[in-house]
Amino acid sequence: MIDHLERVSAMDRQLRAFTCVGTSPGASDGRPDSVALGVKDLFDVAGLPTALGTAALPARQAVRTAAAVAALQEWRAVVVGKTVTSEFAYFGASATRNPWHHGSSPGGSSTGSAAAVGAGQVPLAIGTQTNGSVIRPAAYCGVVGFKPTYGTIPTEGLWLFAPSFDTVGAFARTVSLAGTAADVMAAGGLGFAGSSVPLEPAGLRIAVVRTQDWSMTSAEMRSALEGTARLLADAGADVDELTTPLCGEEGLSLHRTISEFEGAAGIGRLGIERTDLLGAKIREVLDHAATITTEAYGRALDRRAQLVAELDRTLSGVDCVLTVPAAGAAPPAGDNGDPRFCTRWSLAGTPAICLPAVLGEHGLPLGVQLVGRRGTDARLLRLAQSVEELLGFASNYERIGVADSTEDHGRHPVHADTGGVRVELRRNSTDPANPAGIGAAAVDR
Repeated sequence: MIDHLERVSAMDRQLRAFTCVGTSPGASDGRPDSVALGVKDLFDVAGLPTALGTAALPARQAVRTAAAVAALQEWRAVVVGKTVTSEFAYFGASATRNPWHHGSSPGGSSTGSAAAVGAGQVPLAIGTQTNGSVIRPAAYCGVVGFKPTYGTIPTEGLWLFAPSFDTVGAFARTVSLAGTAADVMAAGGLGFAGSSVPLEPAGLRIAVVRTQDWSMTSAEMRSALEGTARLLADAGADVDELTTPLCGEEGLSLHRTISEFEGAAGIGRLGIERTDLLGAKIREVLDHAATITTEAYGRALDRRAQLVAELDRTLSGVDCVLTVPAAGAAPPAGDNGDPRFCTRWSLAGTPAICLPAVLGEHGLPLGVQLVGRRGTDARLLRLAQSVEELLGFASNYERIGVADSTEDHGRHPVHADTGGVRVELRRNSTDPANPAGIGAAAVDR
């Protein structure tokens, strides 16, 4: 394991996907078939620091491990570190680099988890999605990102930004591993196993949903979606257009009202004294949330329930929704992108999965998003396995190369001792691309 930690650390001097590299004792330690796991820095992992991506609070060394992480450790995962998150899992950018092109964004807020899997640092990482924080970074980093039905994975030991939406998700390079990890965290409640037989598209009803934001998508993203629709039609699926109750602006507005009201309340309970250390995005959300009344929040929850019931009825006639996960390929570094192509599905709590589809003209990956009805996670994953095979993206990973470097980038390490493994947490509050002050990590033996 020390060798793997050192490899992750060496790669991370360039990628900056981890806040700290180090392990925490678990049931799978020493297993020859163990899977290295990156954990978003919102989850507590015993012996490792939890910093929530912010410089406004001191990192806290966790004494217990979050339920979802503990379940993976009981399975066959071994934690190798905590991955970078946007500040409080909101919109702020970090210093993490996109593994396909270091000048491009890896997305957010599960920034480090997606980048680490994309780069091949770890085969598996977990994150959370409030808005688009699993699906969008998966699309930008060219990996599978799976967000199950809301409420299926326990959130004990996880800091929540918006409890009405926050959902634990998994990143991997294959549907099988991402789906299996999610099912493990859900204690088998998803009904999926890595050996599940793929669901063939022939005879299935696939609904292409464009939403009213379609004009915001790039030509190559539209081409990726349309190409996937053709592959499914050629495989025998019945592919047609669908408009849902969530296609308009109302869903976006409802999500913002609910999530920002809850997010501001959650941040307020942390007792932050140095508010001047908060990033600009967090200050913006706190200012806006102060204008949301309790009555407006309650009305938004009620209207959300009505729209979700309408969506359930609409989706009862289809097997799967095919849509885009983002407006296009990854934007330049410092811009986490627009989550609106995920927002409506997060509002509804439906399962969603991003599959890498093609490389765009600049060599950046473009993904597609499959969405299922609530509670149909296993069926969605089995169909995603077939779509993954049709897309045939896996060979593109050979193009990724993250250089080993001893370059320190001027950051200053903070150490934490965790059961004999010395963990290095690096901060750099002067980095303008990293306002939360969280950077890469290394192991000091």
